[in-house]
Amino acid sequence: MEGLKSVVGMITGRKGGNQYRLQTVFEQMNAEFAEDAKKRKDHVANNPYFNCGIAVLIVVNTIMIGVEVDHARGDALEDRIGFFLLDFIFAFVFFVEMLFRQNQLGWDYFIDPWNVFDYTLVVLNCADLVISISSEGSGGIKLASTLRVFRLLRVVRSIRGLKMFYGLWMIIQGLLDSLRTMTWVAVLLLIIVYCIAVALTTLVGHDEYVHEHWLESEQYVGRVWRSMWTVIQIITLDNWATDIARPLMEFAPASLFFVFLTIIVCTFGVMNIIIAVMVERMQTIAQENKDMTSSVLQHTEQELLKSMGEEFNDADLDGNGELEYDEFKRLIRTSSLQYKFRLLGIQVDEAESLFELMDADKSGAVTPEEFITGLQKLKGIAKGQDLVQLICFAQKQCLRAVRFVERLKQLNIQADIIQERLNDVGKGITHELTDRKKASSRNEIVWKNAASREKVITKLDLNRQLEFPSLAKDMNDFY
Repeated sequence: MEGLKSVVGMITGRKGGNQYRLQTVFEQMNAEFAEDAKKRKDHVANNPYFNCGIAVLIVVNTIMIGVEVDHARGDALEDRIGFFLLDFIFAFVFFVEMLFRQNQLGWDYFIDPWNVFDYTLVVLNCADLVISISSEGSGGIKLASTLRVFRLLRVVRSIRGLKMFYGLWMIIQGLLDSLRTMTWVAVLLLIIVYCIAVALTTLVGHDEYVHEHWLESEQYVGRVWRSMWTVIQIITLDNWATDIARPLMEFAPASLFFVFLTIIVCTFGVMNIIIAVMVERMQTIAQENKDMTSSVLQHTEQELLKSMGEEFNDADLDGNGELEYDEFKRLIRTSSLQYKFRLLGIQVDEAESLFELMDADKSGAVTPEEFITGLQKLKGIAKGQDLVQLICFAQKQCLRAVRFVERLKQLNIQADIIQERLNDVGKGITHELTDRKKASSRNEIVWKNAASREKVITKLDLNRQLEFPSLAKDMNDFY
């Protein structure tokens, strides 16, 4: 109240500091709300182990009530002292749990219908225990003992967030959400049943001929309320042909019109409306859960993209607001960014190829805006503009591929020509090598002959020196 008065005083104060004061008050209120939400989140009543233990105790208490109903003989306290002690322990535990939840939620505890239902059961259980102790030979409040079984429905609230019980939760929630519609359907069904019952009572129940020949007519159509039970039996198709339709066909054939009208309108019409309402509610719940999941995922992706943008700015060592390719490769290899890529459904091995997709202006660097926009395009729904860009890109790549194929053909032709030339050169080199081998052989023969000649000349010179003729001998020979 004091905070409200201060807010009103600030609003009605002078205009000079009104905006600043209101902003300060709103910040304080938001801080208080955040603190209160944090306390509720960290409270022991919000602990999953605490809630799981309470759910187990609810199941055990429900089983114990069934065992007590089968084995407890008599309403006196002495006859069921063991069950009374167990009931007292469970009542104490559920009373403490109620106090914990009231401490967690405050007055908001009574906003939830499940909490009000549990509060009523706890109060009735306590009253049952008090009456059982105070009243001699009293079995307590029978209604309280009966309603305690319905505490098992609280387990339904606990399975809401469990994926393995998602189908069961949808059925239960669809049934609960369609109760209002089914109530109006039941009212409509009651009106139709009453109208048909009045018609059957008037047409058949007051006929003396039918009374004389159909002995059970008084039981089925003698009074309006009996005729209503007959109509309900026809609606449920419970022996309707043997007990009702055949006697009516024999003694009052005109009344068969109302029998078939009941089957068509009520059995095949109104009763199926209930199923249709439940199915429609389950489809609505499934769609709402899907939309909620999509909203949460979208919010989570936005938070991831925001944090990735912050990491982008931290990785910008130059401070120019852009990342080169090498810096981008180092950034995407960090463990935190790889984990976020996996959360977004992007393969880390393909992350390097994102640089060309994100570099929209072909500047060789990626800005934070291009980085976030590229990731959003990867995760978002494909638009017409994106498809046109993809088609244009594919056509350009096809044209480039055709040009590359033509160039490869020309290169193949040039390679064939070069191969022929290389073959000719190879043949020439082979002939040259052969000639060189022959020349080498000839050179060896010449050197051998030259060595032999040198030996012969040397030998002749030696012989000449040793056998040179004397002068006298030569003169005698001369004369």
